[in-house]
Amino acid sequence: MTNQKPKNRFYWVEGVTRNEVEKSLADRQPSRLRQQGPRRALVLAYAAVLVGLAASGLLPGAKLSSYLTFVLLALAVYGYLQLRKAVRHVSDAPDELIDERQIAVRNAAYLGAYRWLALICCLVVVGLFSTSGGGALQGVLDAAQLERWMSGLGIALLMTVCSLPAMVLGWQLPSELQDERPDEPLGASPHAEPHRLPNGPH
Repeated sequence: MTNQKPKNRFYWVEGVTRNEVEKSLADRQPSRLRQQGPRRALVLAYAAVLVGLAASGLLPGAKLSSYLTFVLLALAVYGYLQLRKAVRHVSDAPDELIDERQIAVRNAAYLGAYRWLALICCLVVVGLFSTSGGGALQGVLDAAQLERWMSGLGIALLMTVCSLPAMVLGWQLPSELQDERPDEPLGASPHAEPHRLPNGPH
């Protein structure tokens, strides 16, 4: 009886396919995004795009604000896909497709992402209160600006929720060695320090 290759499957909650994850984990082609420095630069650039997206609605011109929001949203989607590739889709992979070490790394990233998300949500609440009656921005923004700002803020928050685990993982993973064997854990090295994933903002 021959061993059949598992059928490709789309995991709706995680937003990945079996083939996508397995291909990414098996990929040994050199990539700058497998190095910690470029990967951290990608995380910082992506964070800047999200901040810009959240603030895009504050521009006075409706047309300029709409164009900027569209461009930044396109950059955010592209950056999110690149982040997932940079961490080999481990941040979104289901348990059955990764080993115990990768599960532990992924779960630690989700813990850190949750704590960052709690801080971000607190900042969003402060921003919303500033636009309510008696807030610092009350009267500064007109109704149209406020509507555009709320729209951009909502989109940025949605992208943040989706991408935070990959951002945390992308920031903390060490550089991968070019001569790793396929059966070695990613980033493994006799001289490598153990992974230290953040537990959130300090």
